[in-house]
Amino acid sequence: MVQPIRRLRLSQQIVAQICQLIRQGYLRPGDRLPPERDLADQLQVSRASLREALRGLEIAGIIESRHGGGTYVRDGFSSGLISPLALVLEASGDLLGDLWEVRIIVEPDLAALAALRATPEHIAALEEVVRQQAAELAHPEEDRATHLDRQFHVALAQASENAVAVQVIQLMNRVLQGGRRHFHASPERRRRAYHWHQEILGAIRARQPDAARDAMLRHLREVEEFILGSVVATRAPRSPEPPRGAPHPPTGRRDARADRGD
Repeated sequence: MVQPIRRLRLSQQIVAQICQLIRQGYLRPGDRLPPERDLADQLQVSRASLREALRGLEIAGIIESRHGGGTYVRDGFSSGLISPLALVLEASGDLLGDLWEVRIIVEPDLAALAALRATPEHIAALEEVVRQQAAELAHPEEDRATHLDRQFHVALAQASENAVAVQVIQLMNRVLQGGRRHFHASPERRRRAYHWHQEILGAIRARQPDAARDAMLRHLREVEEFILGSVVATRAPRSPEPPRGAPHPPTGRRDARADRGD
């Protein structure tokens, strides 16, 4: 659960959309972005808002302006590092942007460590949280759902047998809890969280670190998409679509809808 941020500027929404195009493989390292006039037209935004967004992306090290004209996705840039939510939150002057980035960096590897190190007691603790989540789905209570979600991530850090990691996760929970409000978690959002927690727990039980890491990363990416959809959709310039002339995603790439379980 993440607390809401201030109303987004148009340029912040553009940042999120361009990041999504890169993540989806429509824009890859070394690719040139469409000319400014064309891109503004395709996104249906002003060139001033687009320029502000491009400046933010350049500062973040995602794109670069090259001598002789043109703006390119930086060579050697890994799309897996992109967190549109972190960039949007950071652009809002919100510490939660850094927090979200740390979660995506840290928690998948903690899940992998848990798959290697979890004791029977750790697994039992995770199972109990997941059991309570199932009960909460039958009798919804949003505050309870938030508490159980955080409890699962703390229990997973404990299963990693890394005391510093436990403190980091607890600190992140305190920062999140310090907000006055939280994004509403719909019944579908809660079911998806329960699904991913089951997947992560199953990988830990089976002592499969790669599967645990992958499940945690996909869980966090899905939450990120949900939150971005909540804060951007109300006045987004246009749904993320490949700009005209952009390359198609690489052959064999997984369908993002499949990753989300749609």
